[in-house]
Amino acid sequence: MGSFADRALAQLHDAGALAALLKGPAAADYPHLRRLVDEVYATDGVELDSITDAVVQTVRPEHALAGADRVALTWSQQQPTYTTADLRGLVERTGDEVWADLYATVLLDVVAAVDPGGIESAVTHAIEHITSLADFRSRFRYLDLDAFLARRRITTVEELRESAEYVLAEVHLKPAPPFDPADPVNARTITLDVALAVREDRDLVAALRAARRLRAAGAAGPPGSADATFGHPSRAFAVAVVLPAATAAGQPDDDAVDALFATAGVLPLFASPP
Repeated sequence: MGSFADRALAQLHDAGALAALLKGPAAADYPHLRRLVDEVYATDGVELDSITDAVVQTVRPEHALAGADRVALTWSQQQPTYTTADLRGLVERTGDEVWADLYATVLLDVVAAVDPGGIESAVTHAIEHITSLADFRSRFRYLDLDAFLARRRITTVEELRESAEYVLAEVHLKPAPPFDPADPVNARTITLDVALAVREDRDLVAALRAARRLRAAGAAGPPGSADATFGHPSRAFAVAVVLPAATAAGQPDDDAVDALFATAGVLPLFASPP
């Protein structure tokens, strides 16, 4: 009969079969797939309304994720103004690979509201006749004055007046139009990769640890290319785990397992391969 993992690989290396497992029962919306989007993209400025379809473009069985170490440095500079930069390097290791049992590129049809980000008006004027530091603070709606002065090494109002000419800008953004999920302009297709671990049994501890190993391997490498809707990805891929469907009495049911995995940002998929 073969092991569950072997039978699952034999079935799910087919793009159509994997897409069917990802989507689950036929529906007009697949809210559980939002977990994949949330793992790969930071959705600032975008409100995801629904996911209407999922198509698996490619599937690679037993895909090796090269081991790597990320090196992060902070570079501070003051010339003439104080700036910081985040420097990152990648040190690849050999002979220390993590394997995704399946590695898929998935196209998701989504309906999303995107902040247009347009400017309706902008007015600027000089800040003059500063009488005190408190007076300078009062000219702004939001200002961390202590941090502002510390960065410029200013301690008195006289030093403040002599250090620069200050300009205050008031910008009003265009209000977003009412969102209509049926409007075709809000329909988009995004692409993301999914690394899947196929587990032989419903050992939830081992499954979550396998998912974390995959995620750690992805975090060490570059995050991938940007999406036109969601921008630059925060991770190279989302993580999912394929488990046998619940059969034995006393096991946590699929809903309980899904709730547990959701706390780790991992999508569990329950399969019954022939």
